[in-house]
Order: sequence, then structure tokens, then C-alpha cells
Amino acid sequence: MNSRRHFSSLFSILFATAASTGAPTLRGHAAEPGLATHAAVASPSQVQAVSFRAALSHTAYTQSAPTQLLFKVEFSGADRRPSNRPPLNLALVLDRSTSMSADMKFPHALAAARAVIENLTDRDTISLIAFNERTLVLSPAGRVVNKSFLFQRLAEVTPDGITDLSAGLLEGIAQVSSQNAEGQVKHVLLLTDGKANSGIMDSPALRTIAETAHAKGVGLSTLACGTDFDERLLTDLATAGGGRYSYVKSSEQLPTAFKEELRGLLEVVAQNVRLEVVVTQSGIISKVYGQPWQQTSPSFQLQIGNLRAGERGSVMLAIKPGDFKPDSALEVTAKLTYDAPETSERVVRTATARAMFAAAGSEFMVEENEEVILCGAVMDAMDLAMNALQGFDLDRYTNARANFDQWHGRVREYALIHRNQDLLNEAFLLKHFMEELQAIRGPGAPPLLSDTQSQLEKQRDYQSYQLLHHPLTQNQ
Repeated sequence: MNSRRHFSSLFSILFATAASTGAPTLRGHAAEPGLATHAAVASPSQVQAVSFRAALSHTAYTQSAPTQLLFKVEFSGADRRPSNRPPLNLALVLDRSTSMSADMKFPHALAAARAVIENLTDRDTISLIAFNERTLVLSPAGRVVNKSFLFQRLAEVTPDGITDLSAGLLEGIAQVSSQNAEGQVKHVLLLTDGKANSGIMDSPALRTIAETAHAKGVGLSTLACGTDFDERLLTDLATAGGGRYSYVKSSEQLPTAFKEELRGLLEVVAQNVRLEVVVTQSGIISKVYGQPWQQTSPSFQLQIGNLRAGERGSVMLAIKPGDFKPDSALEVTAKLTYDAPETSERVVRTATARAMFAAAGSEFMVEENEEVILCGAVMDAMDLAMNALQGFDLDRYTNARANFDQWHGRVREYALIHRNQDLLNEAFLLKHFMEELQAIRGPGAPPLLSDTQSQLEKQRDYQSYQLLHHPLTQNQ
């Protein structure tokens, strides 16, 4: 696996993640200098289900500075939840291969399954599947009327064998489909700690299974723990299935992750969300933070999936100007397309930002959007830190440390003054990561164990995924 494939910069990560590790929480209700207040910002969307806005880092550019502009897109689902939830038709698909016996992963997986069952009612349908190189249907799809029986069936299974992920996935989809009823939320929750090494192992073929099921109304979410799984595959499967990919550093967190996913299934406000960014005038996209990007192109497309109530996402791109003639300008348009579940309508929203070329001697002032610039600085700092994690020389660490020292204080000060909790979380998490990096890459650090490096990489990849899906941060 190319471990740098999904390395991106950290911004807008789960508030709960930062809070649980000691990040400061802002109090009060002072206004933030949001994107919609800046001169280089497009007007916010008026659609109630989804908020949408975009901004450039500068209102103008010169022949020499900035060499590239940052373009930030933000979207969020309305924080509204249904008063009466629909019935669930849920398949819990648990990896029971031998590797699940390590680090208490399987007992915690069973505890997570029990937690889900506890939160269901007799209106809901559930099936329990365990898989290694073959599937074991612990309980076929049926109404949740005897929880004691379901708990007993979970207690009877033990980990053994290898991993046929496709077998578990297909059985879960079949079980949900067998009890299909109008008005249900139909979904498969698949937990694994390893790579597919039996059955269908081809990633495109597995993705097709998820896409086909989703087209028929059966969604898929994937959950991962450990350090040996294929995060790219699990991310792709969840996106194709209209669900979520979740990663937990410790298996003790599995019950909480399962319950959070269960809650989110019932709160979708926009489906099939898709983002397209086009430089419509005078420039090219030179970088997309958090996404593989090895080209120079004027356009970028991203499948986001479903957006849930109270959930938000962000995308940051670097735009290189291409026209320096008098009266020229750089213009970028973002288009967000989604389906509204309540009306079954296709909604298209657009936002455009523009920066003028300021020729030498002109009176045009170059104004900056400090929030966008600082977000980009945090992302670049994290990229340098990840580069230091991958390398084995002290120079990379020294470079990352110098960049951190340059930006961290400024980012934190801005976040505190403007009561920007997201940016404060970013500063805290960057500091926390740099402390971990110093312990393993700094002067006098011991040799880095492969498991330690792999775990840090999994965490960073998951944070990259969370750029597109994380809960709204509320100032308290």
C-alpha cells in the first residue's frame, strides 16, 4: 500500500476527538469571521437542507505573490432530526478471522453488537453474520423480539481462520434483502481488522457489489480496527454503499462507533452528494488537500455520498493563476449536487469566487482571507509532519518542526480571538501529532516500530476521510 496515498492535512476533525484529548473548549457566542463575510466569498446557499459556501484566500494576485491561491469549499447538513424514526433493517457482519483474537478485538466487537441490539425495538429487523473464509449466520433476518437469544448466539462464536470479506458482505446484503419492507432504513454494518485474502479480493469487484446493493436500497458502512486493514478499500466500499467508514484506534471504542453509526443512519438530509470545482477563468488546480492529485487540471470532481443532519465537510484546493495581463482575473466555481430525500428532487447549488490580477503600479489592494490562509497553513504543516514520519533523516523532522513553530501560535491565537472552535481543534491536534512525532523521529528517538508507524498512518488516513464527514462544532 502506498501509505502517502491519502495523507492530507488536518482541518475540521471531530470535535469529540479533540475534546477527549484535552483541547480547550470555547465559551460564549461571539461571531466568527466565517467565509460568507469576506470579499472573496460567494453567497451562502439558501437551501434549508444543505448550507454551501466557498472562498478564495486572496481578493487579488500579482506577478509574484501569491504564487498560488487557496480555494476552500464548505458544506453542512441542517441540524434537524426526525421526530419519529423509521424502522431499521440491519445486518451486523463481524470479521471472526484469527487476527480478531488479538488485543481483545473480538470481545469488544461482540460488545458493540450487543450495544446495537440493545438500542433496537420490535419494530426493527436484524441479522447477525460472522465470517472468516466462510459465513456463519448466527441469526437470520427477523424482528427484534428476543434479545436474549441474539446475545446467546453472539456468545457462541469464536475467532478462527482467514478473511473472506466478500462472503460476509454478500450474506449481509442477502439477509437485509430477504426482509425488505416499505419505509425501512436498510443497511449493512461490516467490521473487519484485516485485508481480504480469500474469495473476491479485487477492489473494483467489491465496490460493484456495494454499488449494486445501494442502487437497490441497501446501504453499507464499514468499521475498522487494528493496523493491517485496507483503508482505501473500506473507504471506497462505504462511499459506494452510501454509508460511512469509521476507524477506531482501540477496539474498546467499537461499541461507541457502532452506536454513532446507528444514530447517523436515521438522519440523512442529502443523498448522492457530489462536488465539482472548475477554474472557469485563468488558472489550474495544482493540489487537492486530502485527495490523490498528480495532475494539473482546471477541474476536480468528488463523490461525497450521503450527508447527515448536523454533519459538515470541507475541501481545500490550491489554484495556480495563469493570466497576468491587465484586467485579467482568476475565477473558480464550485457546484454541489444532491438528492433531497423528502422531495426526491435533484438540487444543484453553485458558488463562485473571483480574484483580480493586480498589475505593478495599480491601486488595487490585495486583501487576505486569514481563516482560509491559516487552514491551509495547518494542512501544509501536517503534510510536512507526515513526510517526516515516512522519512528516516533528522532534516525532515527539523523542517516539520520549524514549520510548526512558525504557524501554530498564530493559528491558535486567531482561533481564540475569533472563537473558531474548528480551527482551535486543528491547532491542538497538530500540536498533539508533533509531540508524537518528536517522540519517534526527534533527536535521540529510538528506532520506530512498524506497528507504531502503521497506526499513525491509519489515524491520519481516517482524519483525511473525516474532512468530508464530521459533526458540526458548536461553541458552548
